[in-house]
Amino acid sequence: MFPFNGTFQPNGFVMPLALVAGILLGPAVGSAVSENPSKLSYGARIGMTMTIVSKEGIGTANAVIRLKHTPQDAKVFCVEYLRDDSLRCIGDVIATTKLADRVTGNCVERTWTDMHGSSYSFHGSARQSPEMIKKGLLSETDYLIRRDGDEAFLPNLSLASYAERLEIFQSLCPGIAK
Repeated sequence: MFPFNGTFQPNGFVMPLALVAGILLGPAVGSAVSENPSKLSYGARIGMTMTIVSKEGIGTANAVIRLKHTPQDAKVFCVEYLRDDSLRCIGDVIATTKLADRVTGNCVERTWTDMHGSSYSFHGSARQSPEMIKKGLLSETDYLIRRDGDEAFLPNLSLASYAERLEIFQSLCPGIAK
């Protein structure tokens, strides 16, 4: 069907098919929330993860997860999101991604600080919130999370931002948001 003579010469059918596949499979824009228990997400794009180095006091008032942004983490971002498997991309991502080496939480107070230095508080189920009902608001999320200093609950920007913050809280304080 497609003759091969040592070099690839796309015929009239293969080229449009490749173009359509490239468009449909273009840069991944899925959620960064990690399915890997040894990773935590730091951003909304696929591959924006950090490696968990250690955990202390999980589920307590002094929960700490130590993190490292490794070359392997940067490579996943470069390959899966940027579609660039060069060493330069990995070096650039490591050099320009400024993150703290830990996330911390107070599970008694239901507060935490992420790797960007932003602080959040967990306010329980969105479905049963009198505050939301009084305002006549319907929540797109299961839980109410508020960034310190903001009046609105997440997601005030994106569902991905909400999902990343919830992932961090669940890792620090398992069992509260199920």
